[in-house]
Amino acid sequence: MMGTIKALLVRFCCVVFSSLFVVTASTAQDERLFTLGTGNPEGTALTNVTVQVFQPSLRKHSNGNLNVKVFFNGSQCSEQACGEHVRLGQLDIGQVSSGNMGAFGSTFNMVVLPYLFKDRPSASRVLNDWLVKEMRERVEAEMGFYLLALTPAGGFRHLDNSAREIRVPADLKGIKIRVTKSPTEFSLIKSWGATAVPYDWPQLYHGLQTGVVEGMYIPDPYFYNMKFHEVVGHITHTGGAIVVYSHIMDAKRFRALPEASQKAINMAADDMQRESFAIDAAWIKKKESEVPPGRVAVYKPTLDEMKLWYKGATDAWLAVKGSFDTALARRILEDQGQTELIEDLKEAGAL
Repeated sequence: MMGTIKALLVRFCCVVFSSLFVVTASTAQDERLFTLGTGNPEGTALTNVTVQVFQPSLRKHSNGNLNVKVFFNGSQCSEQACGEHVRLGQLDIGQVSSGNMGAFGSTFNMVVLPYLFKDRPSASRVLNDWLVKEMRERVEAEMGFYLLALTPAGGFRHLDNSAREIRVPADLKGIKIRVTKSPTEFSLIKSWGATAVPYDWPQLYHGLQTGVVEGMYIPDPYFYNMKFHEVVGHITHTGGAIVVYSHIMDAKRFRALPEASQKAINMAADDMQRESFAIDAAWIKKKESEVPPGRVAVYKPTLDEMKLWYKGATDAWLAVKGSFDTALARRILEDQGQTELIEDLKEAGAL
């Protein structure tokens, strides 16, 4: 009798021990350190939203099982190379500007259309309400990436150059302006009358020093953050395209993660998307306060002059027609009440 009881106790202990081992092993499988590559240095809007929101939110929503290590300032990759690293499995998450996502397909051609968003509040509302979800489906279908978020980085682009003051598009003739991999941006700069030169971001300062390029189309905070004011003396506030960065993973590898991990990543990404515009606004304000006095001449076009910049934008839309979903672009414009621009684009045959 005692032998039977002893045998049962041994068997019971083995079952309990095995169960504990399975639970422990399962938990260990859920623990993971993701790697994230970005060309941005620490302290920009993009890296701030990553460090201040995404990292802690990921730990929170995964009960501490998931973490992310960020490689800043191009130490692992920069721009489209981050997407290539993600695709090859060399990184888990990459941050690529919407312009440079053009290297992987046409989905982002629409996002960089000039004057698609009339102002920051409109862009924030449209992106957060529905556009990110719509883009997520399209990005996965065309590019094989899983889009976590689309966050702003410095607001709207403006024209910078080292040659002379630019008031209207005609003043750009003969000036070499650096552009991203985006066909839309290339067409816009060309339609404004400049010479569009595709040029990688990490080499831009040197390119400006040597005269390979004479200007660029970037947001003001990046202009000052990268100390371009040391080699470029003119800014023209044309506005047009807002800079947003895609945070991407390889779709197949994301789908292969445990369901709980996918859920935690999506929740952290949603937190990042929701907080991104406020963090971006704070960064813009900080960089504006650091502007060296007298180093850069900023020109703000008159209303009549702005009509000429808008005309160039219409030409850019027309030049890339067929590479973006006109129905989706029109929905975005209508959501913001941009009826006048819609009519101009329709008249030009661009929409």
